[in-house]
Amino acid sequence: MKLSVQWGAWQFRECFIAISEAVRLGYATNDELINALPQFTVNRLVLGLDKLLAAEMSHINMGTLSIDDDIRIVEALAAGQVLELPLNIEQLERNDPLMRKILMGIGVRNPAGALALLKPKVEGV
Repeated sequence: MKLSVQWGAWQFRECFIAISEAVRLGYATNDELINALPQFTVNRLVLGLDKLLAAEMSHINMGTLSIDDDIRIVEALAAGQVLELPLNIEQLERNDPLMRKILMGIGVRNPAGALALLKPKVEGV
């Protein structure tokens, strides 16, 4: 069985990636993000940040934004990494506890947050 994932909110995928890259480069306040990412409207940035904060993939402390390291794994998975697993399709479909174990097995510390941003796709071999 093959497991692939894609962004759950596909309309925000560019925003998620841009925000995480900007924060990694040091743009960690509201004004810095708005100035560093002029291709996005303020509304779109706020919605993207809201989704990242709700998934606990980003954190605000004293007005400074930080991004969790799990977002790199999430980005790699959403970029097309296919996992081949020795499971039946029935075992994985709609089985969030098993999906959490799989994500934890590949190094994600916050699997619930990752599942909030990702949409798993199961295919038979």
